[in-house]
Amino acid sequence: MPRPAITPEQRLETREHIRAAAATLVRQGDPEKFTIRAVAKQADVSVGTIYKYFDDISDLGRSLWQEPVDELRRQMSDIAKNNHDPVIRIRALLGAYADFAEKKNRVFRGAFLYVRPASRQKPKQTALEDEPFFKYLETAIADGQEAGVFIDGNKKMLAQLLWAALHGALALPNNIERVAFDPSQEIAAAMINSIMMMIEKNSEGRSEG
Repeated sequence: MPRPAITPEQRLETREHIRAAAATLVRQGDPEKFTIRAVAKQADVSVGTIYKYFDDISDLGRSLWQEPVDELRRQMSDIAKNNHDPVIRIRALLGAYADFAEKKNRVFRGAFLYVRPASRQKPKQTALEDEPFFKYLETAIADGQEAGVFIDGNKKMLAQLLWAALHGALALPNNIERVAFDPSQEIAAAMINSIMMMIEKNSEGRSEG
């Protein structure tokens, strides 16, 4: 007799079971051990079963944090639409990124601080312009330059510098936990003030937060 067809509910249950097993391995913190075979063993399913639900280990990893990252992007979209002042807009965008790192730290570490093991194939890169956060920053910088409130310069490079500076401030205490840095949110707030002073005209001596 043919096997009964798997119901959508059963497929969802199996997929979530695999994701839960993957999340357990991620929490153990060793990227080298995060493999399809390891997840299959943790979930007590075959490797073939995992490939029925996910393209590869990167696809499985992305599924663990895609929903909260999409929510962050929706929040940033609202910020970009509702703040016409470019200074306020950039501060709000950077603040949302820092807040996400604090409140969704596990997701932030997995989605934004993940270091690909040398043994794993480099993923296909997408264009920087396809990343919403970058585009919101670049557009705000262009608006600020047009309004005369931001320094002149290559807006693409300035947007990358803003992102890199804040990301580095957030990554440092996360990646080097043996050192007693100040709380990451305090470092992030100070970094936002510093980089805003870097791009704003007539900002000498100005500080917020």
